[in-house]
Amino acid sequence: MVASVSALTGSAQASSYYEADDYYSEGGLSPSEWQGTGAEALGLSGEVDRDQFRALLDGRIGEQQLGTFRDDQLEHRPGWDVTLSAPKSISIMAEVAGDRRLIAAHGEAVRTAMAHVEKHMAATRIRDGGTVTREATGNLIVASFQHGTSRAQDPQLHTHNVIMNATRDEDGVWRSLEPRAIYQLQKQIGAIYRQELALKVRELGYEIETGKDSLFEIKGVSAEVMAAFSTRSAEIEAALAERGTSRDTASAVEKQVATLDTRQAKVATDHVSLVADWREAASKAGFGPEARLAMIEQAEAKAADLSRRADIEMQGDGAATRAVAHAADKLGERQSVFSAAALQEEAGRIGLGKIGYAQIETAIEAATKQSELIDRTFQDRRGAEFAGFTTRQNVETESKMLRIEAEGRGVFAPIASELAAAKAVAAASAQAERVGFGWNADQRAATEQLLTSRNRITALQGYAGTAKTTTVLATFAREAEARGMAVTALAPTASAAMVLGEALGTRGDTVARQLLSPERPQLGQPAAWIVDEASLLSARDTARLFDLADKHNARVILVGDVRQLGSVEAGVAFAQLQGAGMETAKLAEIVRQTNDATKEAVLASVEGDARKALAALDNGGGQIVENADRVERFAAIAERYAALDKASRARTLVIEPSREGRDALTADIRAALSRSGALTGPAITVQSLANKGLTRAEARDPLSYDKGDVVRFTRDYADKGVTRGEAYKVESIDPAKAAIILKSEDGREVDWRLRQWGAGKLQTFTPQPLDLKTGDSIRFTRNDREAGRINGGRGEVIAVDEQTRTAAIQTAHGRTETLHLDSTRDQHIAHAYVDTAFAAQGRTADHVMIHVDSRATNLVDQKSFYVGISRAKASAIIFTNDRVKLVSAINERTGHMQTAVARTVEIASNASKAVGAGLG
Repeated sequence: MVASVSALTGSAQASSYYEADDYYSEGGLSPSEWQGTGAEALGLSGEVDRDQFRALLDGRIGEQQLGTFRDDQLEHRPGWDVTLSAPKSISIMAEVAGDRRLIAAHGEAVRTAMAHVEKHMAATRIRDGGTVTREATGNLIVASFQHGTSRAQDPQLHTHNVIMNATRDEDGVWRSLEPRAIYQLQKQIGAIYRQELALKVRELGYEIETGKDSLFEIKGVSAEVMAAFSTRSAEIEAALAERGTSRDTASAVEKQVATLDTRQAKVATDHVSLVADWREAASKAGFGPEARLAMIEQAEAKAADLSRRADIEMQGDGAATRAVAHAADKLGERQSVFSAAALQEEAGRIGLGKIGYAQIETAIEAATKQSELIDRTFQDRRGAEFAGFTTRQNVETESKMLRIEAEGRGVFAPIASELAAAKAVAAASAQAERVGFGWNADQRAATEQLLTSRNRITALQGYAGTAKTTTVLATFAREAEARGMAVTALAPTASAAMVLGEALGTRGDTVARQLLSPERPQLGQPAAWIVDEASLLSARDTARLFDLADKHNARVILVGDVRQLGSVEAGVAFAQLQGAGMETAKLAEIVRQTNDATKEAVLASVEGDARKALAALDNGGGQIVENADRVERFAAIAERYAALDKASRARTLVIEPSREGRDALTADIRAALSRSGALTGPAITVQSLANKGLTRAEARDPLSYDKGDVVRFTRDYADKGVTRGEAYKVESIDPAKAAIILKSEDGREVDWRLRQWGAGKLQTFTPQPLDLKTGDSIRFTRNDREAGRINGGRGEVIAVDEQTRTAAIQTAHGRTETLHLDSTRDQHIAHAYVDTAFAAQGRTADHVMIHVDSRATNLVDQKSFYVGISRAKASAIIFTNDRVKLVSAINERTGHMQTAVARTVEIASNASKAVGAGLG
């Protein structure tokens, strides 16, 4: 039911494997066909010819031979197998019940999916001297072979699509294929296939039951019947369980290993006896011949109903328009520019079973003509280019942000004269010198620049560890307050806001809270808003903050580092504004590291030079630990961490980029700590509530919620009986009506209509089991002002009581409090042994252990690598699968994000000229 991608090892193996074997065979060949415009260019169509197939696998195209000769031996990868498998219920209805129409529908869906691959993923690599570029080609040669059984002799309708290692470049020259997009987007390929198939199954008269990730089954085929024919699935699940994981948590590599380890040898089968066995098994599972026949007859009758067919077509056109709009909203919240392929997939997921691929394409064209979607070139994390879009909303948001910044240039009198600023800096640096912390030239110049600026929006750009807060910002805040200004400390996260507020001697708050309820100074009192970790601000929140500052006549000082990680929402506002000419004071001299070799590694990471950075760690800055097996890497990290004493563990930061990896590594660390005696007593299992992190568009989608989720609204809905901040559990979901039944902690039911109220003002959490022992380190995962907790705040479990189900916690500030573990208010907790790179940004430790897998395409890049090692004062240890591949991956992936407004410098320049003219 999913797409799998695997490389072929040799033409002989590939030829014998695909030209076999099951009961479809006639004359030794499975039903097959050529696909792709590359095949058309070679005049290939219809059934796959054995000799032509073998020649193409060997890289022979006419008189041309693809591949490379090394030591007089030809090296040529034959190609790749993209296998598309039907949902189990479809295989049962097609192969067991005998509805052959479903086999044709499967074939059509396969052709649609492979056309999507050809359009969006086909590419080659062009080498020009020392430069290698990726060129999209849009053509493939595909040989497709259809089968009806699994190796375990279960009914499994699937097609092997053999993509030849050949594609034509824009000059018409045949070249080897660059397959990385196919590997990275294999989930998308499967989704496109299922989406097209779902509509065709409905057109054939069946009703479907939909799930997440475009999964569906035919309604009426019970779970018991499907389980009776899921031998391979059970085998793979058992193999994953032996490795301590499951289908839901395993990586793609782990699933592939489990699949290969449990794969049985192919065996010849007798079609007649096999079908007889299947039908007997179906009858035993309660799906006898009468029931099977009745389902087919009912479906055929519905398919013949012309009015039903017309309704499906008419509803589909409107549904496609809505699905594309909703998909663009969702993607546009996370990315300023997104790929056309991702838009197609997301729209299909939203309209699953109601719309087809062609309808979505038509709706995308219409949205483009109406300028709701704007054509843009999308760049993936490697810099490879694909067709893409931005939204009108994203363009308007970024344009507004840039306009307010430009119009705010020169509108204020300086906070201090040049002479007064110089005196203030001299006094502050002299005071620092007396306690052993001298200021550098950058710090002096930056402080003077901010104090003498005439602009509404200014910035302080400084690398990690340049002491931005303790020197520049502390002095700026002190001088501003001395001159009657109200200074507000802000940051995207509560923990960063608290740290900034404490450093500046003022109250810290989140940007979100400031936007919701801004702190108002005394009438006529000037205000300055200092915003730390500004790289984490989205374009939307930056534009809203600028608009608010404009209305309150406040200054805004953005503080951050463009080389660190950006917002999880769309936009890279801090970098974009700097590129557009925003006045920016800069700090480049790093003072955090106490070890010269570690500092050299950090400076190399600033440059994006991973090889140089790792060499510096080798030379005294830390260590590189290589191991191909992730399980063994995690075990090594856990043992090394557990071997530290308690004080050393408190000075050590462990970083793993992914949430799934963080949880797995945490389990290993806790096991090691239990063995060492650092964790003691009985474990108490509680329900932990993890934020699902829904976008605003996802919050309006009923499929984003699961039974058991906990919802907290951020405002009152008195007429609905809903109180701000209270916990409501999801009891049931009606996707068709976009209705969810919620239950409050006191048992009251709430009928929540997503399209009518509340979907834009809430947080959603999913329950997860969490074990607590005495000695455990935990963090709070939600802000709770009344309880004095902030998201990211830390504590230690000093006692647990199984009888009362409570835990005594000592917070980082030394306060002791009691958690009532069955109360949802106290369930916003997690273990605090491992941080993701995002969570680690802004933290500092003497020592850092970082897990980085070169294959983690979406998580490992120059930015995350820089953030990781720059946390360390003294040493950084890198645990990786392969040093050479890691260097290559980091050097290739910059981590830079795109903006909706591409030509920011020109726009800002024009706006600046307009402002200047107005002032003249």
